[in-house]
Amino acid sequence: MLTSVCDQATSFSTERLRNWLDIENHARTLAPMMGIHPETFEKAKNAIGAQKASCAIFIMLQLGQRIRDFGAYFHSITLGQRQNQFDPLALIKRLSETNEQTV
Repeated sequence: MLTSVCDQATSFSTERLRNWLDIENHARTLAPMMGIHPETFEKAKNAIGAQKASCAIFIMLQLGQRIRDFGAYFHSITLGQRQNQFDPLALIKRLSETNEQTV
């Protein structure tokens, strides 16, 4: 579901993302391009888990221009005060519904 809804992130992949390790590695590659320091990604991964940290990268890229500062937003939802409120599944479902309405 993540790779089909968050097609902005998958469009930058040269290979098919088949499993969570592929997704995590791709998110790790995308993060610096978005202004997120690799160390911050690793800290987030340790704090909330690899899947949630990777989802955050994919979701943020999908939201694109709605986010002014990717680095600050990523830190906020993975390491900051909003960490406990971050629910990637709910966001992906919302993005999916939005995509269905625009088709």
